[in-house]
Amino acid sequence: MATDGAGMQPAPGVLLPTPAPEVLEGVLRQLHGPLPCAASIARLRKGSAGGYEPAGNAGDALERRQLANAKERERIKNINSGFSKLKALVPLVPRDRKPSKVDTLKAATEYIRLLRLVLEETGGLKDADANQEPGDAAGTGPGTAPPCPWGAPVLPPNPGLLQESGELVLPANP
Repeated sequence: MATDGAGMQPAPGVLLPTPAPEVLEGVLRQLHGPLPCAASIARLRKGSAGGYEPAGNAGDALERRQLANAKERERIKNINSGFSKLKALVPLVPRDRKPSKVDTLKAATEYIRLLRLVLEETGGLKDADANQEPGDAAGTGPGTAPPCPWGAPVLPPNPGLLQESGELVLPANP
């Protein structure tokens, strides 16, 4: 432990001054070997001798990187905001733990499928709409989505059945 000039140890809880950065760097190198250094973010171009050299101003590269990072943070913020709104609207989101984004999407898909089933079984969908797969281009009226560019989604079979009384019977969730 460090001692003061008279050879006495400092009182517990007393903070010692931090050495100058040059001294601290030397001590850390002795204890831990070579220290990591900041990597260059400059764009490189191939030089005439075959090696690589910076192409442009490093300050410009830093500014571009900071702008790209800010745009990415904003994009992620918008996505998270959308998921928060979706969680509030979908009643099937698991409540026993914080639902993941995948849980939210699965719950939303299941909820839409159940709403469609209710509409089909109560006669709320027209015959042409009931036979149409979600994502088909036939629905072009207001409130219909454009066709999915990678094809219609494959949905699992509908689990709900109508009893003779007209009630919808849904299987218990596993």
